Amino acid sequence: MRFSVSHSNQSTSLAFTTHSFRNRKPRRMTQHWIRQIEEVRSHLLSMGTNAETQVSEATRALQDLDRERALDVISADDELDEMDVSLEEECLHSIALFQPVASDLRLIVAAMSVGHELERIGDLAVNIAGGVVRLRDAGKMPGQIVLPSCLQQANQMAMEMLRKSLDAFIAQDTTECRELIYQDRELDRLHRAIFQWLKEGIQKDPNDLDWMIEITGVSKHIERIADHVTNIAEIVIYWVEGEIVRHRQVISPTQKPEE
Repeated sequence: MRFSVSHSNQSTSLAFTTHSFRNRKPRRMTQHWIRQIEEVRSHLLSMGTNAETQVSEATRALQDLDRERALDVISADDELDEMDVSLEEECLHSIALFQPVASDLRLIVAAMSVGHELERIGDLAVNIAGGVVRLRDAGKMPGQIVLPSCLQQANQMAMEMLRKSLDAFIAQDTTECRELIYQDRELDRLHRAIFQWLKEGIQKDPNDLDWMIEITGVSKHIERIADHVTNIAEIVIYWVEGEIVRHRQVISPTQKPEE
């Protein structure tokens, strides 16, 4: 099972089996239930593809200060909103019609919750795109703005975390989920580093204050994307293990707890 992204053609290719979903079947498996789960799965994977594309396009627009690409990201947000509503309706229909219990109920609730997180990630991509539009409208041209290395690292990390969270959902990989939760701390550190960049930048040239503040805001949006990815990881852990890890300290699977 794999959820993968091809950067060469900016398209997302999906390969998925329903084995993981069918393993968590009701006591009386029916073709209707299988079909219902397939519809939920299809909606969720489409949302995942859409959200990844939105973030990728927004960050490319930022790197190139591409106003038209940024406007495309903003205009495409309605589609992701509609997909979220559609997924929620499908999940609620599944609960009402089949009255699933235990892991089956957690599966449906998890899918609905992940959909909400993906919709918020799409909103943050729109916020990044909005920053690009404002920079261009303020007269900034490609090549005039050099993005700080901490922002570029945070952006790359957030994209990788998003892809891994969707893979983990499909594979029910709670070990990967715990790694993602722990990894979010590193991205938080990168976000905090941008304030030092801002301080040093305005000391060198106070005229750069406006655009540097805009870039600082973009960094916050990227940090928030990672927060929503962390939420997805927590949802997967709840679905698979029935454990609520929200608001708890999570130790990396490769790190030994302190004695």
